[in-house]
Amino acid sequence: MYVELATEMGNTAVNLANLTLVTGVGKSLFLEMLYKTMNVGGKIPKFGGRWKLRIQNGGVSYTISQDKRRVRQSIVVRGEEIVFEYVPGKFHKLIKPVNLSISNADVIIPEVEVQSHVSIIASEELEKLNNLLRVARRSLEFDVKFLGPYLAPKSLVSATASPTIDKYGRNLAIVLAYLALYRPAVYDTLRSRMRELGFTLSVGLAKPGKLGVLLHMKTKRLTLAKAPCSVKKFLTLSTVLELKPDIVLIDNFDFCLTRRVAKALSTQLSQSNSIVVAEIHNPDVIEWLDVPSKTVVEVSL
Repeated sequence: MYVELATEMGNTAVNLANLTLVTGVGKSLFLEMLYKTMNVGGKIPKFGGRWKLRIQNGGVSYTISQDKRRVRQSIVVRGEEIVFEYVPGKFHKLIKPVNLSISNADVIIPEVEVQSHVSIIASEELEKLNNLLRVARRSLEFDVKFLGPYLAPKSLVSATASPTIDKYGRNLAIVLAYLALYRPAVYDTLRSRMRELGFTLSVGLAKPGKLGVLLHMKTKRLTLAKAPCSVKKFLTLSTVLELKPDIVLIDNFDFCLTRRVAKALSTQLSQSNSIVVAEIHNPDVIEWLDVPSKTVVEVSL
């Protein structure tokens, strides 16, 4: 997948690898803009100034740009281009291949919906455009998980089970409970990965209505919140990767990351089909992560 981002401060272009490490100035902005513009069907994100982002995935190209308040989206599928323009409070338009007002051009990759009395475009042509847009959505509708800038899983959480983890990892115990109940093979894999770091993982009811996570060592037992920062990071990231999202964006990835944890993560990253884009500050981390499909991009935004 190819990504190109330009702002008034600079531009960046990168072919995303299995692991893409982001350095330079504007790293967090790069991740945030990527995350919010990959929300197909969601509202157009609000960023100030002039900017332009292009994503190419296979035969589908998507470009969104903003100049002051005017937002333009260009979708190219099978060599055919569809272009929308939107100005808040003024208009929602399809401007290519024909120029006409539509119902909603303020979402990522909109549908062409017009009033029933509009006859400037034949119904067959309208259906053709929407079919092309459906192809674009399928190509660009990724399951994206954003994590960071800090991960702080809680020791005790409400006793529910869910496969969705929040961006700070606070509800990690809920996700682990879900995996233990409904995907025990994945949960066993996580326990095995934790044993490689010297910890035995267990999750269960700690008190009425509350789930808890414990990490057992040879000489002591720790609640999740009191575990070393690097271990909490490893367990959170490892869990997210086992959930198999298409793309994982990680802000402040190298915070409290150790060489030992990086080595353990390298094995999982090498085996994962997820694209991981991680913002780093410490250049040593680049060498710590032994992942065959790895690239480093320096942004200037």
